[in-house]
Amino acid sequence: MGTYTLEEYLTWDDARYELIEGVKKLMAGVSEWHTKMTLRLSRYLDIFGDTEVAEKKYFIFHAPFDVVLFPEEEFNKNRTVVQPDLGICLKEKREGRFVIGAPEFIIEVTSSDPAYDYKIKYDLYQKAGVLEYWIVHPRDGVVVQNIFDKTKRAYKDPVSFSIENDKEVVSEVIPEFSINLKETFKFHF
Repeated sequence: MGTYTLEEYLTWDDARYELIEGVKKLMAGVSEWHTKMTLRLSRYLDIFGDTEVAEKKYFIFHAPFDVVLFPEEEFNKNRTVVQPDLGICLKEKREGRFVIGAPEFIIEVTSSDPAYDYKIKYDLYQKAGVLEYWIVHPRDGVVVQNIFDKTKRAYKDPVSFSIENDKEVVSEVIPEFSINLKETFKFHF
């Protein structure tokens, strides 16, 4: 188990990091595919953000925005700070430069280390109670949707949507938010 806390994290300004249960994790640069995909998904979030529902209720963010997943009584002693690619949370969870607690909805776009999104981030988001977590595969044209079961305190079996088989993906937690797969993956080949 790592020893770093939010207090130390706030002093690191030489590179982009996440703090995973006290361990300092350097975030690598992203690929062209990752960049294209996050830009496309940001457009959908931007359009959603202009709706009356979103303006009243939600804060929409993208990396590098800090999310303190497990708020501690002593704020500076927090040991997990992540920067999801994209996210939506209730407005009251935003405090200055942070989202405090589990966002309602997170999207991670896979890049050089898909295991990071499928294992480490998946486990953290499940433990924190992130209600909906999408893992997007730019090269494969696939979105994997994970929905949190509040009773079991775990994600249900994932549902995969692909450009070959599906027209759109609609959020279960925020049903006003959806993406058109053909438009999202139009650079897919």
